[in-house]
Amino acid sequence: MVDMRFFFLEWVNDFEKMMLDSLAQENPVYQVNRIMRRFKSINKLLPGQYLKKLHKKIHCAKKFSLIKNSDVIVCNGYSVFPFLDYVQTMHCKKILILRDSVDALTTKRRKLGQLAENQDYIETVKPIFDVIFSFDPQDSKTYGLTYIKQFVPFTWQQIQSANRAPHPIGNSCFYVGGYQTERVDLINKITPLLLKENCKTDFYLMDKYHHDSNYPANCKNMKLSYQENIEKLNQSRFVLEINKPDQTGLTLRSVEALVFNKKLITNNSAIKEQEFYHPSRVFIFDGKNQHELKQFLHIEPVAATTEIASKYSADGMLETLKQHIS
Repeated sequence: MVDMRFFFLEWVNDFEKMMLDSLAQENPVYQVNRIMRRFKSINKLLPGQYLKKLHKKIHCAKKFSLIKNSDVIVCNGYSVFPFLDYVQTMHCKKILILRDSVDALTTKRRKLGQLAENQDYIETVKPIFDVIFSFDPQDSKTYGLTYIKQFVPFTWQQIQSANRAPHPIGNSCFYVGGYQTERVDLINKITPLLLKENCKTDFYLMDKYHHDSNYPANCKNMKLSYQENIEKLNQSRFVLEINKPDQTGLTLRSVEALVFNKKLITNNSAIKEQEFYHPSRVFIFDGKNQHELKQFLHIEPVAATTEIASKYSADGMLETLKQHIS
């Protein structure tokens, strides 16, 4: 197990690359990206299906040439489909991690033409992978997947170093998310309550369609990089999380609040079921419990234990993968 190498295939957004760079410092973790680069432009020029399939086989074999049968490949639900047929032929251990719901992944693949209308996402990928992880507890039960905790893209050592580093923390509340009517409504309800208790708001609500007539005055319509996100979170005392109406699973925002010792305000009542929940650290806002919110803003939080918080680090995630692939 010590010598087992993990190759993460096509994990390319800021969060993912940050996570893999963190892990690679002390673990045999490698990245293989831009897998299908220049493939389509050449493949479409080849006559006949035989040559097209042969070209794809050669192309993928070259991209994955460093991967041995004793290694583990880790794919994510969004990016695996263009080379899924080749992954199926590989003889190493294979892991798939779903960061979104099965329904959303199925819909997206159908829109892109990678699944027919009568094809199902899980039925397509399940025979190929040794383990399929999901962040969604309900999907894990429904489809027989392995539940995995949300995690931040930092090792526990990096998190501890960041928490020990001196930096100014203002009496402010940080929020970042995409525009939705439900989010606007909650922001408009909670903003005056926060300001009344001298808690400033640092809210970023990304609205690419410019709903000017309904856009909250205290929000900024700008995109933050993940590093900027973490920097602003670390400078705030409170973090606001606004889940979609049907969303009960843990979000990345709640995990960030946990590991960086921030007090979380959320509309997710299901968070009470989580092992890290404590009423001094997490407040469930329903729009009516204004007095209780006022009290929460002024109480000192009970610190989460290292044993619990470290499970949500990048190396905590890697340990979970190792436990299920042996």
